[in-house]
This record gives sequence, C-alpha cells and structure tokens, in this order.
Amino acid sequence: MPPIEGDGDPPGGGAEEARLALADTYRRHFDLLRDIAQKKFHVPACDAVAIVNDIFLSMLARRPTVRDERKWLIGAVCHASRGYWRAAMRYKPLPHDIEDRIDPAPDSESNIVDRVTMAAALNHLPPKCRETLRLYYTEGYSAAEIAERLDTTTGYVMQLLHSCRKRAREIYVALLEQRRRR
Repeated sequence: MPPIEGDGDPPGGGAEEARLALADTYRRHFDLLRDIAQKKFHVPACDAVAIVNDIFLSMLARRPTVRDERKWLIGAVCHASRGYWRAAMRYKPLPHDIEDRIDPAPDSESNIVDRVTMAAALNHLPPKCRETLRLYYTEGYSAAEIAERLDTTTGYVMQLLHSCRKRAREIYVALLEQRRRR
C-alpha cells in the first residue's frame, strides 16, 4: 500500500486531524478497493491502484456529504472500474500491421456516390437523430450511456435509434432513386 504523506500543516490543527482520519480510512480500505477492481472487474494492477487513488482524491471533496465511507468507497470503485472498461472499449488500438493490409473495398465511383448519398440522408435527419446515431455508431456509446447523456431512459434511446435508422434508410433510398433518374 502506497504511503500517504502529510501536506505540511502544523500538528494539532483541524487539518491535521482530518489528514490523519483520511490516512486511516485509506489504510483500512485500500486493499479491499484494489482487490475489488482487480478481482471482480479484472482491472490490471497498476490501473487498479490508480483508480483507488483517484477515488480517494474525489472523496476529499465529497467527504462532508458521505454518510457511510465504506459503502461510498465500494460503490465508487465499482463505478470507476466499469468506467475504465467502457473507456477502454471506445479506444481500440489499430493493429501494428495496418499499413501492410490492403483495403478490401477500394474507393470506386459507386462507393463514393453511396457515401455522399448517406451523408446527405443523415443531413436531412433532425439534429437529435443525427447526434444519437453519431454517438452510437461513431463514438461507440451504449444506449444506456446515451440515455444518461440525454437525461432520458434507455428504452427511449432504443426506440429513438430504431426510428432514426428507419427514417435514414427511407431518405437514403429516396435520394438514390433521385440520383438514378438523373
């Protein structure tokens, strides 16, 4: 367990007592929180320690409002560990041999027309639909994460995704028909 060092306050003051209380809480809960991150959520050891340290930093600001430190800390480490994996899933590294690979679908004229047509179809959608589809397909957000961001329910986001995809498909087909008639 990493040590907590003092912040230079003179001994005997209220700040010293608060620092000692936090250090005691850190010593009592560090191993438990690290083990939860590592064993339950399979977070690598170095990242688990960083998560626990970040939790204690955020606890400094929220400490007066925390009723039960143990429950708050356990909830925080579970939430932070899930967030760790959500973030890791959004940012997948490219393979090392990416430059050696051949594009399976070279940009042909019809491919470019399809892309332009899809971009035009998306531009015809309302802003809420465009943003929801962008978050889901481009940014990799889950429906639950989008719901949290839009301050609504997951069910509504699923319904919104369905109707936005349906509308985008209808517009896309109509635009393709217009281009073929030209």
